[in-house]
Amino acid sequence: MLYRLRRRLNYWRFDRIIGAIHSTPPLPIVDSNLRILSMVAERDLSMYLMAAKILYRRIGHGRFVAIIDRDLDQRHRETLRRHLSGAVEFVILEDIPVGRCQRGGTWERLLSCIDWSAKHYVIQMDADTLALRDIPEVLDAVAANRAFTVAEGILLQTLAEAAAWIDHHEPDDDHITAVAQRAFAQHPQKDTLHYVRGSSGFAGFAQGGVTRVLAEEFHVTMEGILGHDRWREWGTEQVASNFVVANSPDPVVLPWPAYGTVPPNADMSRVKFGHFIGSSRFVNQRLARAGARLIEELLRKAA
Repeated sequence: MLYRLRRRLNYWRFDRIIGAIHSTPPLPIVDSNLRILSMVAERDLSMYLMAAKILYRRIGHGRFVAIIDRDLDQRHRETLRRHLSGAVEFVILEDIPVGRCQRGGTWERLLSCIDWSAKHYVIQMDADTLALRDIPEVLDAVAANRAFTVAEGILLQTLAEAAAWIDHHEPDDDHITAVAQRAFAQHPQKDTLHYVRGSSGFAGFAQGGVTRVLAEEFHVTMEGILGHDRWREWGTEQVASNFVVANSPDPVVLPWPAYGTVPPNADMSRVKFGHFIGSSRFVNQRLARAGARLIEELLRKAA
């Protein structure tokens, strides 16, 4: 009960700080082959609009794909349409086919990114991310049709190398992302397939880079190694997203700490694009306060 109350209070404070996002004008859309895809929950609506509009300001083109629950209220859908100038396509979460992969744990999001990347370059953007400054490395990756991810200084590795890395650096970590990485040592293609220890919160998927087959075969193999229950813990989609990006043609690992997760003690002056994950999202309301300053810039440009 106390946790839920604290969470509600944090969201209330957050939405108050960034409330001006609802006063910003609709985005001026420049159509292109880029799709910015996100899962959008009702509670994150304001946060998502802030992330989406500020990212679009940095990129300058493309359209949006919003994965929503079937029961998302029509007035919230209209809010999204209005702010994104109608350049948004809604995909119903429950209707996304998952094939041989699990349902839930945001796997539908990853599979949608792969599906959309058959015809488009796709950027997966979480609502709790923020483009604090210009992001030329992302623009270059999109222009060159190269997949990308944020990886906090760890470069591309084979599955075997990634298993050895986690065994050496975090041998006691029992979180599923570490357990899965350690299990790569048992993968039958550990010496030929690759991995990057990144984040699914902000990732680029090259047009035509991979197909669903890669993700589904990875899911089946890892479930065989770790077992049904362990592989279906929250976090395996991030492992799969990292794997998909790593096995795309000529992927880009964005430079750290300019791109990455923003811990509570981070030097924000060094961050171009930050992911403010759940454990630190509301610390001193850093995300909201940084976003509010950028929202003021959006309003000034519109004046």
